[in-house]
Amino acid sequence: MKLFLAIVFLGGFIASFNVAAQTYSISGTLMDESNYPLKSAEVTLTHNKDSIKTISGKDGRFATKPMLPGVYFLSVSAHGYEAYSDTVRISGRNVNLGAIVMQHMTHMLDEVKIVEKVLAMVQKEDTLEFNSGAYKVNPDADAADLLRKMPTIDIADKKITAQGEAVTKIMVDGKPFFGSDPYTALKNLPADVIDKIQVYNEKTDQEQFTGFSEGATTKTVNIITKSNKKQGVFGKIYGGAGLDNSNDGMYGLGWSLNQFAGDRRITVTGQSNNVNIQNFTDDNGSGGGGVGLNKTNAGGINYSDKWGKKTDVNGSYFFSDGHNSVNRHTVKTYTINSGQVYTEDNSSSGHSSGHRFNLRINTNFDSMNSVLFTPQLSLSRNNTTAATNGNTLQGYDSLNQTINGTHNVTTNYTFSGNILLRHKFHKKGRTFSLSLNGNNNSNDGANLHTAENTYYTGAGRSDTFNQKTLQSQASWTLSGNATYTEPVGKKGVVKLEYNLSWQPSQSTRNTYDFVPDSGYAHYDSLFSNDFNSASMTHKAGASYQLHTTKLEWSLGTNYQLTQLRSTQEQPLNFHLSQDFQNVLPVASLNYKITKSKNLRLSYTTSTKAPSVNQLQNVVNNTDPLHLYIGNPSLKQTYRHNVTLRYNATAQTAKTSFSASINASIAQHYVASSTFIADRDTSISGDSLAKGSQLTTPVNIEGYRSVNGNVNYSMPLAFIKCHANFAFNSSYSHVPVLINGQSGFQTSTNSGLTFSLNSNISEAVDFSFSTNANMVSNANPIYPALNTTYYSEGIRATINVIFLKSIVFNTNISYTANSGLSAGYNKNYTLWNMSIGKKILKKHKGDIRLSAFDILNQNNNIQHTISDIYIQDTRSNILQRYFLLVFTCKLSEFKPTPKPAEKPEPKL
Repeated sequence: MKLFLAIVFLGGFIASFNVAAQTYSISGTLMDESNYPLKSAEVTLTHNKDSIKTISGKDGRFATKPMLPGVYFLSVSAHGYEAYSDTVRISGRNVNLGAIVMQHMTHMLDEVKIVEKVLAMVQKEDTLEFNSGAYKVNPDADAADLLRKMPTIDIADKKITAQGEAVTKIMVDGKPFFGSDPYTALKNLPADVIDKIQVYNEKTDQEQFTGFSEGATTKTVNIITKSNKKQGVFGKIYGGAGLDNSNDGMYGLGWSLNQFAGDRRITVTGQSNNVNIQNFTDDNGSGGGGVGLNKTNAGGINYSDKWGKKTDVNGSYFFSDGHNSVNRHTVKTYTINSGQVYTEDNSSSGHSSGHRFNLRINTNFDSMNSVLFTPQLSLSRNNTTAATNGNTLQGYDSLNQTINGTHNVTTNYTFSGNILLRHKFHKKGRTFSLSLNGNNNSNDGANLHTAENTYYTGAGRSDTFNQKTLQSQASWTLSGNATYTEPVGKKGVVKLEYNLSWQPSQSTRNTYDFVPDSGYAHYDSLFSNDFNSASMTHKAGASYQLHTTKLEWSLGTNYQLTQLRSTQEQPLNFHLSQDFQNVLPVASLNYKITKSKNLRLSYTTSTKAPSVNQLQNVVNNTDPLHLYIGNPSLKQTYRHNVTLRYNATAQTAKTSFSASINASIAQHYVASSTFIADRDTSISGDSLAKGSQLTTPVNIEGYRSVNGNVNYSMPLAFIKCHANFAFNSSYSHVPVLINGQSGFQTSTNSGLTFSLNSNISEAVDFSFSTNANMVSNANPIYPALNTTYYSEGIRATINVIFLKSIVFNTNISYTANSGLSAGYNKNYTLWNMSIGKKILKKHKGDIRLSAFDILNQNNNIQHTISDIYIQDTRSNILQRYFLLVFTCKLSEFKPTPKPAEKPEPKL
């Protein structure tokens, strides 16, 4: 790495020395929105304290006198037009900016023109804004590639974080884009249409309406498109074919097409491949991720528009159809019975299909009344066949063995809808809103299960079963929430709120044993169940908020009454009635220390009722050696949560610092009570052979957790790069109950990450990152579970364009593990490479040969530590293959239509 940085620094030094005595000019053409030349506009270029001015001619063209290399701030002003600004870099040649489209002013302010210097990073109130022109990416880059270069933003494993918080929402020009899948949204938007990136914490729709905030926000990225990219069609289509190690055919097809026409935005995306690319996050064939071998066919559409003058609409629909084949080898090392080890080989294949639809319709009838409707619908079907061979050993002795197979077909349906009615009174701050919510979730399935179980202890015995299980689960939620806010004084607001919620659910499980000559005719009541549950919740509360220029704080409390009623008809009849009364306080504080420094503190409380599966006291024997049974006496969990966040940005120095800490405490925590038989045992009439286990959920006190992270970003001007440092750590204190002994398992997870992203030019792009992670676990009941696991990773990516049309790309990552089970501590290197050529007019075509996992070392290893065992799992994964890929880019834009002029009034 030191040698690489030295070469880059030396090359930059030599290049700057060669051009030090040379001068160059900047030219361009100014056009209005109708593509007509704009004359007599003033063009100013500023470098440090020096500035150069020029005027555009009749044809709209302008050119500066010769200037020294460097970074200049460009500003253009013309009467009746919005000011235009950008950053221009002179480096070794004249710069032609091409056509610059000026936007007509929507209003004039006493003929005063204000021209603002464009900075790479600007803090505007609660929003951190980045100027895309200050970051260099290659011509094929997408929005994800651009965001990776920006301070405080990190993208790893398809997860996006900004200022240390997870980004869960992407907006384009203020409108939702691709629903709740932010990484897919970024991969389907090219970088060259982006003008600015805004990062902020978005409040809920209800909070935005009332202005009353209780601290819960969503980290959101808003992408502002360039003014000359709002009318047109753009995107790409690609297709490729190749071979893997076994000379099996590999293929990958995909497309992402966008049509922007003012308020109307339509994106159509799709893919078909057998190289493990899923979720529309294609990289032109460089797949290989996921577990097992996957074939995927998928497509979707995202739509946003304005219907009339009062209604904004945004919706999306996606479908997927896939085949998956997985082979797993698992090793569980138990500590409760000295030397007990469970090994398992599992192979499965399945076919899944799904549909997902969401819609958002927001109508503002006038400035005082509005309605928001947000329905969502999803439907999925899975058909999976699996075979398992599991063995339990104690030392060299076999305790038991199971050979079983399953064929499972399930269908899941979910529908939810929310209607939010909002009304503002004439008195500022006085509002009333009513929210109506409905949700229905159903899961139906049929399962065929065969097993041959052998128990070697004692006199030894074996059993076999062949069962068919029909299961149906359904749950509903109907709720209404009324909110009223009233201003108190000049800076205070009181909020009154009432919520009523009804949540019924039912679960039916009917199991039949196979009878020769009769089929699945014998009803097995032991593994069958009919369970119904319903809860009614009343929640009422009041809160007060005070807002000043720098400080915003709120304090409130809620009273909640939950009435839980459960009925079971089989295998045993019983009725359960529980009432829970809770006080739920909430508080938040937002302190704007300066324009670029902010401190946020929030305290929330919440409850969570046990699920139907946790309440059902029916034995689940899907894994005959590891049985599970629910507990109908469970109480709801009550949780306290405190979050503290601090952000500081220095826009001139382009540095950013963020830190956060989150702490949580839970009462009536739902933990697992596990019994592992050290001899053949009978529990409630059921036999449990030595080495087998039975798990039941129970309420135990004492859960607590805390996690924090620190992030710092800074430029390294001498190598034209930006560096990011991140440290994160978490601690958990989880109650456990093992064979009647209670205690607490503690876990600490700490990680350190450093990344370096270049900002050299569009033709040379590279990134480097390294991370180290340590996980430590301690179990006072069984000290043998006290373990420490280490992992380290290094990744480097280089993209270079030679001779304007030859493209070279390579990325290499190295992963090292230690502290795993024998045979799992494998270090491996994953190396991908491609080389290609730009073809067709304006280089809109690209033909490229790609090689994935050149060293054939790709693997998938997972390490898990529970309260009773340490588990290591190794799964098959796609390894070395080659693809020849052709990509075609589409990019056709039209000038933004000029606003219609109002006709002069008739005399």
